[in-house]
Amino acid sequence: MTTAKPLRVGMVGYAFMGAAHSHAWRTAPRFFDLPLDPQLTALCGRNDDGVRAAAGKLGWGSVETDWRRLLERDDIDLIDICTPGNTHAEIAIAALEAGKHVLCEKPLANSVAEAERMTEAAQAAAERGVFSMCGFSYRRTPALALAKRMVEEGRLGTIRHVRAQYLQDWLSDENAPMTWRLDKSKSGSGSLGDIGAHSIDAAQWVTGQQITGVSALLETFVHERPLAGDLVGLGGHGDVGADAPRGAVTVDDAAIFTARFSGDGLDGGTTSAAPSGSSRPRGSRWDARTPCAWKSTGPRPPSRSTSKR
Repeated sequence: MTTAKPLRVGMVGYAFMGAAHSHAWRTAPRFFDLPLDPQLTALCGRNDDGVRAAAGKLGWGSVETDWRRLLERDDIDLIDICTPGNTHAEIAIAALEAGKHVLCEKPLANSVAEAERMTEAAQAAAERGVFSMCGFSYRRTPALALAKRMVEEGRLGTIRHVRAQYLQDWLSDENAPMTWRLDKSKSGSGSLGDIGAHSIDAAQWVTGQQITGVSALLETFVHERPLAGDLVGLGGHGDVGADAPRGAVTVDDAAIFTARFSGDGLDGGTTSAAPSGSSRPRGSRWDARTPCAWKSTGPRPPSRSTSKR
C-alpha cells in the first residue's frame, strides 16, 4: 500500500486519448516509484450517459458534465485535458487561474495567440506553485532520452542535421468517416499538428535548439469523407451508399518541411496520417546526422475497437 501523497485527477474527455490517459494514470504507480499517487477522481464529458459508461469502464470515481465543475471541487488537484484543440485554451487558462495543475494534450492550441495566452497563464501560475505541461509523451521514450543525454554529453559532436518522419495509417482508406480531427475549426490542423508536433518537439528537445525558420508543404489527398459510418480506433468504415452524405476535410493529410535550428543545424520532417500503399506503415523515426537514430513502430488499434469522438 502506497504512502505517497495523493494526486487527485479530474480529466476532461473520455474518447481515444481519454482512454489512453486513464490507463496511464491507473498503471503508472504500479510500474514506477512515484512521489505522488494518482487517483482517478472525476471524469468529465458532455453526454451524461456516455461519461458514466466511460467512468465505469475506465475506473473513475465520479463524473461531471461541465468541466467548470471540476475547477470548483476541492478534491481535484490536476486537470487533464483530452479534448479537441479548440477547447484547450479556455479550459487550461481557467484551470490554472483556479489553482489546478494542468496536463494538456498536444497540439497545445489552435493558434499562436491562444498558445501565448496559455503560456502567460502557465508562467503566472508557476509563481504560485501551480504547474503545467503539454503531453509530448515521446520525451519519456528510453531511446530518445538516451539520445538527448548523448547530445548533452557531447558524444555525438556538433549536430548538423536532424531528420524526422512520423507516419500513421488510420486515414489510408479514403472512405474512413469524418471526425473532429478532420475539421480545422476544432482540430486546428491535420497531420502537422496531430503527429508532426511530436517530431518537432522531439527534435528541439533532443538537440537543445529551437527552430528559427521553416519552409513547408501541406497537402490534403482526400477532400471529402462520409459523415456517417462506424468509427474504429481513429479511423473506421464510412457509409459509402450512393445517397450517403459527405463532409469536407479542411485539414492536411500530409506535411513535408525543412527547418533551420538556432544552432545552424537543419531539420527535415515528414508527417502523414494517410500514407498510400499496402504496407500500412504506422510509426515514427528520428535521427541526427551523426551516428544516432531512433525508430518506433506502434501497434495498430484493435480492428473493431469502436470509440466515440
